[in-house]
Amino acid sequence: MYRVGLAGSYTKTTGAGGVASIGNTGGFNINLNAGSAANGTSKAGYFDPTAALMTASAGKIDYSKRIRFSIGGMMYLASTNSVIRMVFGGTGNATDAPLAGVNGLTIKGFGVEFALQSSVIQARLIGFNASYLTPTSYTTLTNGFGLAASDNRFFGVVIESDGAGNINLYGADSSINPNINIGQVPLLTLTGGPTNDTSTNRFGPEIHCSNSSSTPSATPSAILQSTHWLLDVQ
Repeated sequence: MYRVGLAGSYTKTTGAGGVASIGNTGGFNINLNAGSAANGTSKAGYFDPTAALMTASAGKIDYSKRIRFSIGGMMYLASTNSVIRMVFGGTGNATDAPLAGVNGLTIKGFGVEFALQSSVIQARLIGFNASYLTPTSYTTLTNGFGLAASDNRFFGVVIESDGAGNINLYGADSSINPNINIGQVPLLTLTGGPTNDTSTNRFGPEIHCSNSSSTPSATPSAILQSTHWLLDVQ
């Protein structure tokens, strides 16, 4: 937190049963639930993550810098048409999070999406530069990460934009215990990401739990709960 500073935070929900809170609610600093409705979304976000103590001005994110976002917590996905998403270049405090099944970024940025694929929680990287990048394929992260939809296991990931256009995802084996270690080798890499400070978007990190335009295949559909995260910009 002290490496960068943040100007503020926000939450937004839409649809029945949606939950979005920041600030030690129910013992979690971030608590998100997409709810049970078609088009249901919830999100928590922060803005101006590279403004304070850095060279970028307020109102944009400087992608020429290496940006690393690390988060740990618990993740639950039971609906095959829902998604959990973590992005820089989000939709902000006034606009709902993008639904599952649509492009998760509409402006310069980067992120990761988690979805239930063949009864396993898998991940893919997303990015937007001059246009929306072709995402990586959904990939099983490491043995033990969400082996079943009902696991609700502890997880730890790092999303990185290295300033040179490479977007990386680092992860750890999830566990029934919170003592997990994040590996040093990227599990996924997406190239062609943003590399300059001409962003017109100030929102990130932003975390989404989103359903699609159809009723979720199961409820609860998508839940993320986190007690800690760290943002580092160099």
